[in-house]
Amino acid sequence: MKKDHIRDYATEAFRFYAKSGGREKYIKNLIEDLERKKGSGICSPTEAALISKEDVIADKTAELADIEAVDKVLHALDVCGYRVIIQVIEYVYFADCWRDIERGDISSRVHHAELHIPASERQIYYWLRKARRMLAMERGLRL
Repeated sequence: MKKDHIRDYATEAFRFYAKSGGREKYIKNLIEDLERKKGSGICSPTEAALISKEDVIADKTAELADIEAVDKVLHALDVCGYRVIIQVIEYVYFADCWRDIERGDISSRVHHAELHIPASERQIYYWLRKARRMLAMERGLRL
C-alpha cells in the first residue's frame, strides 16, 4: 500500500477544526481578538486605523482555509449520507484534540471506534483515508 503523505497534515487540520470549535466560532473569536486589540494600548487614531480586519484575516489565512476545508468535507459527507464516517472522524480526530498525539493514540482511538461503530478496523482506516483525501482535494493539496 502506498504511504499516505497527507496523513499528518490532514490529521492536524481535523484536530485544529475541533480545537477551534468550527468555522463560525473561529471567525467569531477572530473578530473578538480584533476588537480587543483595537482597544489595548493604542495611543492615536492613526495606529487604530492600521489594525484592520483584513490584517487579522491575512495572518490567519492558512488556518481559515483549513477550517473551511474541514467544514466542507463534513458537510459533503453529511449530504451524501456518510454519517458513519463523520462519527469515525469524531471518535478518532476530534477526541482529546487539545492534547498532543502520542505514539499509539490513533490506533487506540480506532479500536475504540471499532467497538462503538459496527465496522472493522480496516473499514475505519479506509474511511479515515477517504476523509483525508477529500480534505486534500478541498484544500488543493497534491494527492
